[in-house]
Amino acid sequence: MLVKWNPFQELERTLDWWGTQPFRRPQWDDPQASAVNWVPPVNVYEDTEHLFVEAQLPGIDMKDVKISVTDDSLQLHGERKEERSEDRDNYHFREAQYGAFARSFRLPNYVKPDQATARYEQGVLTVQVPKREETKPKSIPIDVKG
Repeated sequence: MLVKWNPFQELERTLDWWGTQPFRRPQWDDPQASAVNWVPPVNVYEDTEHLFVEAQLPGIDMKDVKISVTDDSLQLHGERKEERSEDRDNYHFREAQYGAFARSFRLPNYVKPDQATARYEQGVLTVQVPKREETKPKSIPIDVKG
């Protein structure tokens, strides 16, 4: 499982929180904070029948998400749009990330990308790609004599 982690981003948040960067405005006052691209966490796993790609996308309207599949890759593109409201302008701390995102994954040659399906449930987008028959495990009977 690959998870993209940026240690410098976490360090920057920590430093901002403690006020060690006096010339930088706090995150909750930064009008550009919502324009920064972000990367949703993704889990990739498989069972005997399928390869799965799960993207954590809570609060995103699926009309703002596009999935494209080629013979050797799967791409997720989308955007989490920020909903502005007068009563939400006084944040003290804000970790929710907004803006466009994109993820790309190389598919193994033992899957059938043209038969991929996707579902969205409880904030998780799951793309399921079936495996080719010739690559699925086969049970071999044992002939016992005597």
